[in-house]
Amino acid sequence: MGKPLIEDCLALDLAWLMRLGPISTGQAGSGKINWSMDGEKIGALGFRLDLRNKDAARLNLAYDAIGGDGKRQPVRQILQLTPVQQNFGGLRWWLRCPVTGKRVRTVYLAPGDALFAGRKALGLSYRVERLTRFNRPFEKLYRMQRRLGSTQGLGTGLKRPKGMWRRTFARHLAALESHDSACIERITAAVQSA
Repeated sequence: MGKPLIEDCLALDLAWLMRLGPISTGQAGSGKINWSMDGEKIGALGFRLDLRNKDAARLNLAYDAIGGDGKRQPVRQILQLTPVQQNFGGLRWWLRCPVTGKRVRTVYLAPGDALFAGRKALGLSYRVERLTRFNRPFEKLYRMQRRLGSTQGLGTGLKRPKGMWRRTFARHLAALESHDSACIERITAAVQSA
């Protein structure tokens, strides 16, 4: 079975969260985040980000966690934040992992866990780390197809997403064709060696 996968966890990225507000140093703000998969809601979280005091900056979270018995339990978690001075002025904010105390940009809530923590603290791995050498080109192809909103598979057509620049789409299309060719080469080599 191996380590739990990052792709199966709810992720909370501090940089993304601060762009939602926008909340900057000396301010506080709150909001709500909803996670969904295939149009179905899979999680929700209320947050309050307080950056008014650099030494006591924190992120308060309120959400329902699903316990081992399958029941929802309300959870309140406080994550400490720490600033790092940037070379050209300003501060970059980091979360402190509640388990290891190390700076992290993203914390995760693994299925069955009650608290958010850093990737290393939870022992998470990426799905691609479990793939065999043969399957990696296929995962690259499918990931790009998912990102562009296309159906997954070899030789599938691709339509330019609304709002995407033609130049950007041409770059994605070239990469997609490259991944498609790599997959066909793997299949051809496997058939010829059989």
